[in-house]
Amino acid sequence: MNALHSIILAAACTLPALAGFPQPQQSVKLAYSQQSAVVEFTTDGTAVTKAKPLCDCTTVTIQGNKLIARVDTSKFDQPVAKQIDATTADGKTTRLTMNFDVPAAIILSARSLVWKRGDKCTPQVLTITLPKGSPVTGIQEAGLSGDAFDYAPAKVKEGVKYTVTVTPRSTEKPVLNRLVITTATQDPRFARQIIYLQVKK
Repeated sequence: MNALHSIILAAACTLPALAGFPQPQQSVKLAYSQQSAVVEFTTDGTAVTKAKPLCDCTTVTIQGNKLIARVDTSKFDQPVAKQIDATTADGKTTRLTMNFDVPAAIILSARSLVWKRGDKCTPQVLTITLPKGSPVTGIQEAGLSGDAFDYAPAKVKEGVKYTVTVTPRSTEKPVLNRLVITTATQDPRFARQIIYLQVKK
């Protein structure tokens, strides 16, 4: 090794390592109808100098090498990720991610029912299941926006399982209707569920 290489190596060894966040991604499991959550990120020692949330639902507080995020989760109705760009004193910017696991209040066997143009008008069954502890206590009604399908709601077990049998009146031409499920709940996030009914080209 020549003298120049020795000097470069020595200089590199004396440079401080860039600070980072050991856990730039965190998973947060929410309870039913949870309104807010607090998530903490900590660097490996260097102070946090600036933080920019990428969503209006998030506010941040900086305490030395710790960043505290407060997130309004009142409108989360399905799993979602929220992010923050955090800058540390060494000039490094890290994108922090919070993955929110939102428990399903209502489970649909499908979000859309599809038939192909020219197919037989075969009935399809939509199954609706309410998990234990769900803020949804039942199904109040099912309504159709449009007139291209016949549908027949049925209760399998009150407060637990329901079905809606849907049959196209014709498959001669493409059409799109919506089946609207109105639920019994005090949580507005889960008051309605929309299922798309379609005859495709």
